[in-house]
Amino acid sequence: MKKLFLLFCVAFALVFASCKSTSQETDNGSAASLTDGQIEETEEKNEPDNAASAEDSNKTASALEAAQASRQAAIDAGAKDLYGTAFAADDAALEALKALDDGKNHEAELADIKARFDALAAASKAKKLKERIDNEGLAKNAQADYDAGEKALAEFDALLAAAVTPGAALSKKATEAYNSYYAVYFKSYKKFASDERKNALSKKKEADAVKAQIARKDEYKNCANLIIKGDQQYSTSNPEGAFNSYKEATASFDALAKDVAAKRAAAQKAIEEAKAKVQASNEYAAKADVEKPLGDEPVAGIEAEDTVLLEKDEFENPDKEIIKIDENVQEAK
Repeated sequence: MKKLFLLFCVAFALVFASCKSTSQETDNGSAASLTDGQIEETEEKNEPDNAASAEDSNKTASALEAAQASRQAAIDAGAKDLYGTAFAADDAALEALKALDDGKNHEAELADIKARFDALAAASKAKKLKERIDNEGLAKNAQADYDAGEKALAEFDALLAAAVTPGAALSKKATEAYNSYYAVYFKSYKKFASDERKNALSKKKEADAVKAQIARKDEYKNCANLIIKGDQQYSTSNPEGAFNSYKEATASFDALAKDVAAKRAAAQKAIEEAKAKVQASNEYAAKADVEKPLGDEPVAGIEAEDTVLLEKDEFENPDKEIIKIDENVQEAK
């Protein structure tokens, strides 16, 4: 046990010398172990080297695997850059334990190292989320949550710099910071999504009014599906995804409605011009018939009275083709 304790001291002292991080050893040779927010003294167990069982070895191997997984998660979260000194210390402690290779049960030590890596991962995520919140000006949407995140992150940094802080305590405080910042992000995008959904529904009504559901059925359906997709994302606690879907639906319905309206206006203009042409043709024919009757034979350049110049724009109950979407969406949790 003394050997393991010394290895930890060496590992942490190498990196935390500037922080004066030291561990305590009792007068009778017992070492201070870290457990859930407090330091408890543990009596040294004098066991012979050959007393380590296969069960102890398996438990240690399992705990080592978990610690290494948490280490990788911390790297993925950016801890090596954001908390380089602390990460190096935890890494050194992990390597010291691996170097022992004594077949004994080191679950407790590895669990503490795992908790430290978990803390660095959560704190790194919290810092990145805070940066995004600051850049996008989201704090005002949930000021109390933002203030709680600021307080928790400052407390985490203080605990990290303290002489000996249990991994579990670090992890708890880092998670508190991350959850507070996440609440700011979540509430902000929930509001954005709700507002953008109203815009999307408004543009859909404009598309319905010009009968886009008939004129461009497939495009209309695709636009409506974007709102439906947003509703699914909103109700499964993905407000940012919902916001993006609603925003795309708003733009798509707007473009569709304007295009259909423009083409319908052009078609109506063509109809009016065709009517004017027929009217002029009829007047010319009437005048010619008075001045020089031609009988019933068709004359080139004069349309027959029943000639269809442009297909009539008719729809059979177009409202049946409108895709119905509820005004309200299920609240995200």
